[in-house]
Amino acid sequence: MSTLILLIAGVHAQEAQTPDSIDTTTKKENKFVHAMNTVGDAVVKWDTETTLDSLDQEKLPKLVTGGLFIGGNMSDFLITRAKYGTIASHRRFGAELGGFIDFALTKHFAIQPQVIFTAHQNYFAATDTTNGLWSFGMEVPVYFLGRFGNMQQGYVQFGGGLFTHFTFASNKGKYKSADNVPLPANGDTQSEKDGYNYNELYSLHNNHFGICAMVGYEFNFGMQINVQYKISLSDIAGFYSSNKGKEIADALIYPHSLSLCVGYRFK
Repeated sequence: MSTLILLIAGVHAQEAQTPDSIDTTTKKENKFVHAMNTVGDAVVKWDTETTLDSLDQEKLPKLVTGGLFIGGNMSDFLITRAKYGTIASHRRFGAELGGFIDFALTKHFAIQPQVIFTAHQNYFAATDTTNGLWSFGMEVPVYFLGRFGNMQQGYVQFGGGLFTHFTFASNKGKYKSADNVPLPANGDTQSEKDGYNYNELYSLHNNHFGICAMVGYEFNFGMQINVQYKISLSDIAGFYSSNKGKEIADALIYPHSLSLCVGYRFK
């Protein structure tokens, strides 16, 4: 009987202690979870604030921007394989006005198509004649540019690409020799000219395409200074035999130009 009474008392004592033990354990678990959450929140907050601070110091460039530029150029022809006596080209100054759209794929790389209205001039000498050539047209270059520096304080940009040139108006027509008579065919040096037809000696085609390069600097307020070089990969010369009017390849002529431009990017 005494044994039964002791067992019942032990059970009651155990039941009396269980709620306190559970409550104490729960409180400890809650404190641990709260501490872990506090640490986690602090880590997330620190990481977020650090990231935002770094972005505030140097903001990423906008994906798409645009701008305008104006400048001057010097242009002439690169001439090879010339057979019709002395063929030479001399530079003269021209002007250009254009705009661009810039696609910033990353902070340090962009693709920039441009549209440029150009006025080119040069002297072209061939077969004892000198012709002052001029042309007005449009160029469409597409540049692949690398950029180095702080996007908010100014950076250097450089790269290359392809371009095409369309001529709207020019005096690059067909020319004849100094006395308005083509040179004799097959090396014939006779002075009589009555038997020769008045065929054009050569012509310069207006449209062409090629490669281009650019290097420049952009200031933090959007102003740019750029130098661009373009050279055609397509021959623009058409030469003709003296008495048959047949086009022959007696010279290769490639337009090229160097320009200095000042522009502004709208941010």
